[in-house]
Amino acid sequence: MDPLEILLAILIWLLVLGFALVRAPGTGGRSQIGAWLALSALTMFVVFVVFFVVCHVLLFTLGTGAATVGVVAAVVALEATPITWALILRRRGRDATAQG
Repeated sequence: MDPLEILLAILIWLLVLGFALVRAPGTGGRSQIGAWLALSALTMFVVFVVFFVVCHVLLFTLGTGAATVGVVAAVVALEATPITWALILRRRGRDATAQG
């Protein structure tokens, strides 16, 4: 198995785990903390790996200016990840309590 196949297998496994965590039972805030933490950590890992590769491609093809823009975009994406998952899980919790 080459490294690309291993990385692809890990990403698919993380995607399946993420879907399982989103569909986890429980609508209260406390029951969603574990799912939020796991989803945030897994998503941040995937975003880091993707931006690591993208920033290196930018650095070696377009130079340091483009790589700097890539790093800034990575920082913004990594900072927005936990907030985004919190909003998604909060909306899911509201929808579940409204339905019954």
